[in-house]
Amino acid sequence: MDESLPQELAGEENISIIDSGTTHTILKSKRHFSYLTLQDAIVHTISGSAKLIEGSERATIMLPCGTKVDINKALYSPKSQRNLLSFKDIRRNGYHIETMCEGNVEYLNITKISSGKKYVLEKLPELPSGLYYTSLKKNESYMVVEQKFTNHSNFIIWHDRLGHSGSVMM
Repeated sequence: MDESLPQELAGEENISIIDSGTTHTILKSKRHFSYLTLQDAIVHTISGSAKLIEGSERATIMLPCGTKVDINKALYSPKSQRNLLSFKDIRRNGYHIETMCEGNVEYLNITKISSGKKYVLEKLPELPSGLYYTSLKKNESYMVVEQKFTNHSNFIIWHDRLGHSGSVMM
């Protein structure tokens, strides 16, 4: 069990830590990607190197209150312990980030300014460690995975079975 999350959230796949220090959003599931290029990449950290990244490309995530965040270069890492959402990607979508206290509880607010008024779109709770977290809603999208075909004739058969005109028909 993960001690850093509340007990009801420990082991939950859709939880994401909001991080100001990460350069890229890292997602554990392919379902958030609208387009994904599969490739192995080595990640270098102060504790060493590891093959954690299996692909990258465009992703869209939905936050609990319906805020949509489009990410141009998200990393796909099914081996990660947790999803990681970058402040940078939140800001690229035109949202603002600020902290707020209610009683003794601190929250990270994602806001948007429209017609000179500030609207709180998401109110994200703080963990005991001082990090903020959110859950990622399942969004309906269709994903394209770019991969190399090892047998070109299999692709032609698949393509022709869908009823598409072949190159010989043109």
